[in-house]
This record gives sequence, structure tokens and C-alpha cells, in this order.
Amino acid sequence: MYLRWITLFSFIVGMVGMASCGQLPKPSVSSFIPWSSSMIRKSTIARSLEPELHICLEGSMNPRDLERVKTWSRRAALTWLRAIKLIDNRILGRIIFSCEKSHLTIRLQQGGGTSYASPSVSTIYLTRPYGTWTHEFGHAFAGLSDTYAGSAAGSCRSGQPESLMCWGAYGPRANPDAWSTLWQDDIKGIHYAYAQVFGGGFQAPDWANTVDPEAPLISDRPWPGQTRLGDDDRIISSRLQLSDNIPVSSIDYENSLGSIDL
Repeated sequence: MYLRWITLFSFIVGMVGMASCGQLPKPSVSSFIPWSSSMIRKSTIARSLEPELHICLEGSMNPRDLERVKTWSRRAALTWLRAIKLIDNRILGRIIFSCEKSHLTIRLQQGGGTSYASPSVSTIYLTRPYGTWTHEFGHAFAGLSDTYAGSAAGSCRSGQPESLMCWGAYGPRANPDAWSTLWQDDIKGIHYAYAQVFGGGFQAPDWANTVDPEAPLISDRPWPGQTRLGDDDRIISSRLQLSDNIPVSSIDYENSLGSIDL
């Protein structure tokens, strides 16, 4: 019995020691569903320590849609980066719209349809709400799988907690002015994926316990001490065709259930 207590005490001390130096113990994959380790390493998360994160925009659209696309793309990327920043202070968070050495490609489609993603590539329809951006980045950026069952948003698989990867663009956290659209399960998921790529020994910022990653993100100041760096809304290079003859997209906020397009 004495040896059992010594062993238990040593285990607890070891866990506390790892947490205090920023090294997270490997979480149990019982809620979020990650992609395979090889797919995670092909996802944008593997480039999250770059000085600049290059987002490449592709597609045809009205110039007014482009302004929204830039705002939503930057906000969605920073939302996931902020979640990582909480455990690794090395994250810089500068977003550049460029197709030169791009780290994340967004293929924008006219009308409505099923948005989807693969490692480092998201295909998003321009009528989809903001949550679709963060959801699809959950795939392409964070290397996480869907956790919904069938084709209904919010119908989480058995044993799965509510999450962005279940709800997608809809549900109780769809409003980006009230929520980041992330849930705790999503945050645990990207921390797991990040550790798959970079290992451990991370140093959290001293403000980590003061920032709620589930709260709304302010794009110009996504975390303490970080403000917009340079002219990062300027498009350096792109694969865009802009025309005023293309109608401005009307966002579909009504399709809250029964849609496989999250």
C-alpha cells in the first residue's frame, strides 16, 4: 500500500511538473476526432510558427464579397491561432494574403453548396455564414474531423460533446460577436494536433489564464500585446477574378438543421 501511494504521488508530481513548464500530457482522444498524424503534418497547423501565415484566395466574385472574405478568413485563422497561442508563446499571428508559398488555400465558390476541406485547402461557398470558415479551417488548418452524425448540424455522434466540428456554422454559438465559435472540445483538439507536430515543452504566455478562447475575437487585437502587424489586408498575389457584374452573395443564415454543408 505504501508503495502504491508513493507511485501515485510521483505520478501527480510529474503531471504538475509538465503542466508548469508548458508541456501538456497527451490527451485521450475520446471526444474530438483528429486526422491521422501524417495528415495533420500536411495541414496548415504545421506552418503556424512561420513569421507570416500566407493565405491564398482563389475564385471569382464581386469586390464587395472580397472584403468580407478577407475579414472572415483572417478572423477564422486568428481564432485557431489564438487557441494555440495559449500554450505556445512563439505564435506570431501575422496574416498575409498571398499565393506565393501559401500555407492555406481557400477556393471560393459562387452560390450555395457543400463546403469541404483537405489538408491546407478549404473549398467554401460564398453564401455560407462565418462559422463555415472556422469549421472548414478546423479541417484544413487544425487537422480535425467532423463530429456530427449523418447530415444534421448539431447532431453530434454518440459520446461526442458539442463543438464547432459538430455544429459548424449554426447552433448556439453561431454569432461571432458573442462567441469565437470554438468549444472546449475544439480547443482540446487543436492542442492535441499541435503536439503531434511540435512535440512539447511549450512556454505559455503569462496572460494565458486571462484570455477565454471561446469568447469573441477582435481581429485587430486577437490577444494581449498583439496588434495588426503591417498591411496584412493587402493582397500581395492571388488567383482572383473580380467583377462588378457578379452579384454580391446573400448569406444563408436560415439553414440551421438538416444540412451536410456546415
